[in-house]
Amino acid sequence: MRILDILARLEEHYPTALACEWDNVGLLAGDGEAVCTGIQLALDVTDAAIDQAVRNGANLIVTHHPVIFRPIKVLTPLQPVYRAVQRGLAIISFHTNLDIAAGGVNDCLAAAVGVTGCAPLCADGLGRVGTPHRVCGPADYARHVRQCLGAGGVRCAPGSRTVQRVAICSGAGGDLVDAAVAAGADTLLVGEAKYNEFLYARQRDVTLIAAGHYATEVVVLPALKEVLAGTGPIFLTDEQDVEVFL
Repeated sequence: MRILDILARLEEHYPTALACEWDNVGLLAGDGEAVCTGIQLALDVTDAAIDQAVRNGANLIVTHHPVIFRPIKVLTPLQPVYRAVQRGLAIISFHTNLDIAAGGVNDCLAAAVGVTGCAPLCADGLGRVGTPHRVCGPADYARHVRQCLGAGGVRCAPGSRTVQRVAICSGAGGDLVDAAVAAGADTLLVGEAKYNEFLYARQRDVTLIAAGHYATEVVVLPALKEVLAGTGPIFLTDEQDVEVFL
């Protein structure tokens, strides 16, 4: 099976047409006509992902975050894409299309924390909003999220209301407080948020929980493995979150 055939399989489930206009997705490096010898799944193209791909005999890395996002002006050995191509690896990155698509990152995050009956949070399909596993207070819900995701810790600006409707956006979603309010949510679960976004959430009486960019997105890798089943050897990158709670 060619690497382009792997791309086509992913495209069936997570169409690149869903990606935001500013995004960069698809086959971003390497020879699409090459026969795929194995697939290494990772959130990012890191030294660990590259080393494990080579060790596993895989010549394709599939990531969530684009290995090339902004135009490259200089290419040196310090850059992951340089090292990957030098080792004969191809790279496919599915970013916002994987966030938006059914069965993608946000649906996996919702399932991981027990949010059901989900609908898209935003008009472009980003995010989800649904019903939590049970009604509880903000602090209890934050602890529930931390346990479900295996996160080292979570940041929480609790509102005054019990958690009865939860908006979700994996990764950086702290700017979606207004979208959460419009969707009737009392709680917004994201990967990361800025101080002023926590402050604004407090003003809108929305519980804002930031559980970590990595923790809210790594949940999609098993789903990718399932989608790619039957295409050849598939490996999950053994790597820990770079953010550590001390």
